[in-house]
Amino acid sequence: MICGVVTAQLEAWIDLIVVGADGSHIGLSAVIDTGFNGHLTLPQSVVTKLGGRRLGEVLVSLADGSEILSHVFAITVIWDGQPRKIEVDAADVEPLVGMRMLKGHDVHLRVVPNGDVTVSPLPVE
Repeated sequence: MICGVVTAQLEAWIDLIVVGADGSHIGLSAVIDTGFNGHLTLPQSVVTKLGGRRLGEVLVSLADGSEILSHVFAITVIWDGQPRKIEVDAADVEPLVGMRMLKGHDVHLRVVPNGDVTVSPLPVE
């Protein structure tokens, strides 16, 4: 289970560990964004530290209607206690966990300041 907290601004944050190409680990917090259908967005500075393999570019539509060009990298994240290779969009925004990352999981939010956030894997059918 992955745990987090709802902030006073009513954002649901969870803690993650991302793995660098050299095996180093970086801990960070990311906000759950149900409007983002990718895996994870990280600041370019973090992606550079991780040394992820660049996969290409993608045009991303933001909530305000604007569009930005984002570089996509292969990164490993520790998810449900296991390493998971994912695609990460590099953009100068706060870290965002998207719906593709949450696929196959049950997400519970207690939407009050300091409310609990839990992300649990669904049973395999």
